[in-house]
Amino acid sequence: MERLLDIAKSCMTVRNYVYQKYSGIQSLEKIYPGYTVQNEMTVSGLREKLNLPAVYFYPAVFNALREIKTQWAHVKRNIYAAINKNDRFTPQDKHYLRFAIKFDGCFANILNGRPVRLQGETRQRYESIVSQLQGDQEERIKNLNRYLCRQVRKKLHKIHTDKFLYFSVWERGYRYGEAKNSEGQKRRGIFLTTKEPRKRIFIPLTDANQYRGILDIKLKPEKGSVEFLVSVFADIKSHKDYCNEIGISLGLWNMLTTSTGYTYGAEFGRMQKELYDYGIRERRIYGKESSKAPRRQYIAHREKMEATLKNYVNREINRMFESEKPAKIYMAKLPPNQEGENYYLFRVWKKGYVTQRLKWKCRQNDIEIIEVFGNRLSAECSVCGAFSERQQGHLYDQFQCTSCGYTEDRKINAAKNALNRGKSGRRLNKAYPAADSLA
Repeated sequence: MERLLDIAKSCMTVRNYVYQKYSGIQSLEKIYPGYTVQNEMTVSGLREKLNLPAVYFYPAVFNALREIKTQWAHVKRNIYAAINKNDRFTPQDKHYLRFAIKFDGCFANILNGRPVRLQGETRQRYESIVSQLQGDQEERIKNLNRYLCRQVRKKLHKIHTDKFLYFSVWERGYRYGEAKNSEGQKRRGIFLTTKEPRKRIFIPLTDANQYRGILDIKLKPEKGSVEFLVSVFADIKSHKDYCNEIGISLGLWNMLTTSTGYTYGAEFGRMQKELYDYGIRERRIYGKESSKAPRRQYIAHREKMEATLKNYVNREINRMFESEKPAKIYMAKLPPNQEGENYYLFRVWKKGYVTQRLKWKCRQNDIEIIEVFGNRLSAECSVCGAFSERQQGHLYDQFQCTSCGYTEDRKINAAKNALNRGKSGRRLNKAYPAADSLA
């Protein structure tokens, strides 16, 4: 319990650090979507100072960030209510204020006393709204902006917590297993990462249920017990027409290829390469400069590119579900990033995010996703089962069996092999089976 309390107090310190540094108006632009906060916390040195494993440190950061975003949502909602009740405002005034609150770039600039900088259609809309204001437009805008600042000062409060009896842990920070008690009897439980390298705490469990993802842990030192809080889906979507079994293959360029021969996420590789190239260009330009303004502009644009990429991933997974209508999906467990061909792209490959969202959406839609052995998956013939390595001079994206002559797209062949291995029982494990996902 002492070691767990030590972890919990360190997590509380992390949350308060994030509250103090990022809950004010100067950090408003950083918290959406939040990658800037994550990067700054990584280089802050706080994790090393607390000797806190990353599996506890980053969940504490994201929990604090979620509280900050929630507070800002409440602030904006209260300002909307105050605007609606204010009879002194004309409809044009209210339209301007609502627009200013809705767009974070506009809202943050106003609160920090900076000129509003908008681009494209958003800029045109802003100019159109300003042109409709009555009287002296510049003076009216100043008065409306001062009103927003006053409302924020009234409703925004610094967040702080003294509660330390709970914390969260990533999936990499725990594993299920068995251990012997003092009487030599085996008990099922969970092994939690500690601050000591390669040492885990064993906590016996009262049931045999196993869960994936982030676990919230609540300590009860007065009782000497630990409570695990698990998020479950309250609204599982059941699709009667989802009855197919498919295999899938994830890739660097084409995000996802199915055993039925279709590709989803054809722009995935191009978007990742643009993101990587943008990072290289930024390091060359701003690497040795001390000016912070260009750097802030770069970070904002990079975060926008990352958010666009993640939205694209989610849309393509949804499109795959609607087209393939799967009840079971078989996929190979991916290897870690490696040196060699396309290494530069491996550094930014969002494979972790793709698999995370795929598993999450499968649970949400009552789809069983099953991992199979991925050894030489793309080298096996999906027709005869013989292994054929890529021959000199052959196209990289084509598979040709030297035994039976079967020719197919390499990714489609790999997806078919995932399906064959899953059906024949060569499974690594079941991830989020539909039957017991809510156990």
